[in-house]
Amino acid sequence: DDFENCPEAEDFADSKATKNVGGDAAFNQPIRINIHYNFTALEGELSLAQQQQVKSVMSHVKENLESILTVRRTPNPLRLRRYCRHDKDDFVLTGPLEPCPDQCLNKSLLCKQFPIPAEHLQHCVECNGDSSNCVEAYSDGPGIKDTDLALYVYGTADHCEPGVVAYAAACQLEDQYDRPISGVINFCPTDDISDEEEVFQVAKHEIFHVLGFSASLYPWYRDENGNPRTRRDTNGNPPTNANGYYVEDENTVKMVNLTDWQTRFGPTNKIVIQLVTPKVVEVGRRHFNCDTLEGVQLEDQGGNGTTGAHWEKRLLNYEAMTGVVSQNAAFSNFSYALLEDSGWYKVDYSNASILVWGRGDGCGYTAGSCGGYIDTKKRQNQPMAPFCDFLNSRLHPQNLSCNIDRTAVASCNLASYYYDLPREYQYFNSGANFNSVASGLPIYGGDVQAADFCPFYADLTYRAPRGICRKGIPLTDNNEAAETYGPRSRCVDHSGKWQITNGSNTYTAQYSAGCYEYQCNNSAVIVMILGQSYTCSRAGQVIQVDQTADG
Repeated sequence: DDFENCPEAEDFADSKATKNVGGDAAFNQPIRINIHYNFTALEGELSLAQQQQVKSVMSHVKENLESILTVRRTPNPLRLRRYCRHDKDDFVLTGPLEPCPDQCLNKSLLCKQFPIPAEHLQHCVECNGDSSNCVEAYSDGPGIKDTDLALYVYGTADHCEPGVVAYAAACQLEDQYDRPISGVINFCPTDDISDEEEVFQVAKHEIFHVLGFSASLYPWYRDENGNPRTRRDTNGNPPTNANGYYVEDENTVKMVNLTDWQTRFGPTNKIVIQLVTPKVVEVGRRHFNCDTLEGVQLEDQGGNGTTGAHWEKRLLNYEAMTGVVSQNAAFSNFSYALLEDSGWYKVDYSNASILVWGRGDGCGYTAGSCGGYIDTKKRQNQPMAPFCDFLNSRLHPQNLSCNIDRTAVASCNLASYYYDLPREYQYFNSGANFNSVASGLPIYGGDVQAADFCPFYADLTYRAPRGICRKGIPLTDNNEAAETYGPRSRCVDHSGKWQITNGSNTYTAQYSAGCYEYQCNNSAVIVMILGQSYTCSRAGQVIQVDQTADG
């Protein structure tokens, strides 16, 4: 499921008065987040239970982020700008002292459509077309005390296309360093996500967009000294493209031509988008073990709310700031480094989650297709993880294994589409269970488009919560694989399918992996099966399990 398809971003030049110079303002103050809920606005449709869940989760996310991020404090109280009508267009005043040429809008809105309390707005002076005769139409509201970021939370179906769980956008930036000071988050009325842990991941993901992970915010990024990363004009604004949108310089986001993108037809070129800011590059080089890495790719699939505003799913997969929900989402050093590279935050990296996907896979992994990576690993007789080449059925998957971080039993999501994939995403002339004479080669691909149709071992989404080790249930009702589920469980591959004897009957178990409780003991892993412990002391070790159980 896509996280979001954001509405059009605010015109930030009209919502701030940028200064071009850096500064030495204190950068060690924990961010203060104020949350305002309005679940009735715009015909909100969240149930009362969903509203309470969102409130509970947002409180936890707020606490989490306030312990991770420090900022330069916002003047107290925080007041937001009121819209001004001019030439039949609505726009935000550029500063608290600048009058509205026409009329101050009588509605209290944020991001052009979301209602907020009038008490949160600045005063507004209107001139009604006569700059010599301006009067104050609205006075300052009390504002919001002790706040660095004001978040407004809604539950409307507006902009909620099929598969969209939530969306968010920053709405106004502060005057001196361009940091976002207000934003909206909308939770779509859907039953697709009801687990509180997953709602937490979604909420934190959305706030990351407000904080800085957004294509509309890249042009406003600052360096470590507080100076703009992108050149500014005399009004303090970044350059614009032919469509009038602000664009960042190539020291922030850069288009790169990958010249060895392997397909089943041979190599071709592929243009990708990379974030090339210093902390992100540092994290990427260390994670991928690639000293020549020049940037980390951003997503190039999906709509306006996904493209360029998430990490490339092929490369980082279950990182929480990719554009597709993963049950084991990890807010890793990549996303924390992006926030720090915005120039608006200092980040406590000790809170980051460990990301296994792509770790140590080298420069070839980052600069080529998964098809080329798989072919190279086959020639070297090495595992092709994190990818796979077993053609599967979506509803009845076979050849189960563990996902890359062993949090779930998984199946290779290589499947048949109903149409030919784009040539750049046709990777296979053969696979584990098909060869070059297969008629379906043009339609074979991984079932996650955002991952560039690359196949990987994915959770059994059609059978959830079965197979989710920390919170799910056994794969079969009779638990034929003697699994144990809970917070101390991880997925373990079987060396083959188990033979099970029940009285005089012997049969082969359906699955070739399962979830089992484990514990670490020095350099060994101890796996518990039916109350008996088995010690694994080296990678790839095969353990013999031969037990008798009642029932």
